[in-house]
Amino acid sequence: MLSGSSFDPRNGENSMKKRLIGTVAATAVLAPALMFSASGQAFAATKTVTWKNKGNGKCLVASGFWVGVGDCGPAAKWKETKQSDGTFVLKSADHGFCLDSKKDGTVRANVCNGGKNQKWREIKDSLGWRLQNKATGLTLGSKTSAGSPVYAGFDGGIKHQRWS
Repeated sequence: MLSGSSFDPRNGENSMKKRLIGTVAATAVLAPALMFSASGQAFAATKTVTWKNKGNGKCLVASGFWVGVGDCGPAAKWKETKQSDGTFVLKSADHGFCLDSKKDGTVRANVCNGGKNQKWREIKDSLGWRLQNKATGLTLGSKTSAGSPVYAGFDGGIKHQRWS
């Protein structure tokens, strides 16, 4: 066999042709997987938002693990990341904890863990945006005064459970 030749005298086939066919086949198999991976990254887009309660005009704020309503300053900024299931994770831009809800209606900011309790559906209706927890199905609401903690409860279709 000549050095550098792609002709294989043992079987009479062109080994270069085999390599080309193998490369094309591998590309055909991997291309859809790569496209799926790339499209999955589109859901990782993060934007900074401020949620203002329609009932009292105060913003959703976090201070450590406590979450309530207050002035629309730095503590009212949330980094919102859309998930592949259409829900959103809200992470406090001020301290880095995620908005979390329990089935008893308690809402806190906790260490981000990717769980369903930290995923929120954003549902638009005639009163504003309803933030519904994926794990509990409860809607984020606020009391009437600044400095009050927020809660998650059954949706009553009221302004204190709507946000803009």
